[in-house]
Amino acid sequence: MKGGDYLGKVSTNYGVLEGIAFSEYYENGVLKRCILKQKNTINIPCGILIPQYEDDGKRKKLMKSITFYENGNIESIVLQDSLSVNTRLGSFPAEMITFYESGAIKRIFPVFGSISAFWTAEDENNISPELQINLPFDVFKGKVINITLYEIGELKSITLWPKDTILIKTHIGDLQTRIGFCLYQDGKLKSVEPCRVLAVNTPIGIILAFDLDALGIDGDSNSLVFSEDGSVKSLITSMAQITVFRRDGTEIVHKPSFKKSYYFDDKLAVVPMKISFSDGCICFAKRKSKKSDAEYKISECSFRIDDFVTNDCHNTCDECYY
Repeated sequence: MKGGDYLGKVSTNYGVLEGIAFSEYYENGVLKRCILKQKNTINIPCGILIPQYEDDGKRKKLMKSITFYENGNIESIVLQDSLSVNTRLGSFPAEMITFYESGAIKRIFPVFGSISAFWTAEDENNISPELQINLPFDVFKGKVINITLYEIGELKSITLWPKDTILIKTHIGDLQTRIGFCLYQDGKLKSVEPCRVLAVNTPIGIILAFDLDALGIDGDSNSLVFSEDGSVKSLITSMAQITVFRRDGTEIVHKPSFKKSYYFDDKLAVVPMKISFSDGCICFAKRKSKKSDAEYKISECSFRIDDFVTNDCHNTCDECYY
């Protein structure tokens, strides 16, 4: 259900919003999202927020001001000006904030300009502030697209800008990391996105780990995942194939596959394979699948790891990064 071009005022859990130029509602009549053309202030635990109400015509286009959950609590807010937001980790500049339905902060975006032909991601990166965050295993220093928090307020993940990398201390050594990294609630490292092909020691031997399809959407889901004890829980490989030898004499090969390249009509792209380890078992699946294609008890099989040839395959365009 949508409103007209100008609705004036709407009552919310945070008081009356004025100067609404566009609004959309849930079926229960609760405001779902709106665009404001007038200054409003919203007082919530993390501070006094002023939703965006002006369009600068270049970087900060007025496309949305606030979105709400069906219970009336704020889901996201784009701020008119940068604001320092207090968290358990310290204070961070924010131009956009998202929230859990409970009202706790979910994500903080230090900058939130509108990417277009006139304002690029590189432009946005150039004005992004450098942050410092103390981690249980290291100190992070760098620019970020966003910081994600658990509902209890602890750091969940950090998303880096495209082409930016950082060195992360892990149980398997210092890894140059792209896209971002994710933590468990207790601060232990959960996952990273390696910058280059990495030889990873696993319960069945050394496997070359690398995700050719990692696109950098966020730092929550990365291709190299650790258990809380630091052991390798899962990885994505584009360069290895595994032959499983079972006790009954059968041999089964699990490997990445191919598909038509999205960028080149005459080229193929690799579909990476996910390998997981849990409770003495190994599981094979497609990269994005939540369901295993096959599972084996490691103690009941033997394994051979070979290179998977990917010559002349193109998963990304020439301008994309690896």
